Amino acid sequence: MQKPRPFNHKLIYIDERQERIRQAERRMNGTAADGVAANRLSFSRNQLQKGSVPRLSIPMLLSLLLIFLATALLVAFTI
Repeated sequence: MQKPRPFNHKLIYIDERQERIRQAERRMNGTAADGVAANRLSFSRNQLQKGSVPRLSIPMLLSLLLIFLATALLVAFTI
């Protein structure tokens, strides 16, 4: 009985985003692609995501809007 041919999966398409994430993780761990230690600022994986909005910005904007509206109503009704 013949042994089955081994599975060899080669990627046709390259996901550039995943490659950037891998490079960022290497920098976070302190090693560059060539194995040399890299002294760079580390950052989290969430900062690499496209279109990510910091979680504090939406509540902060809403609170500023409410303060502005309250101030505008106060000024409008006191005149």
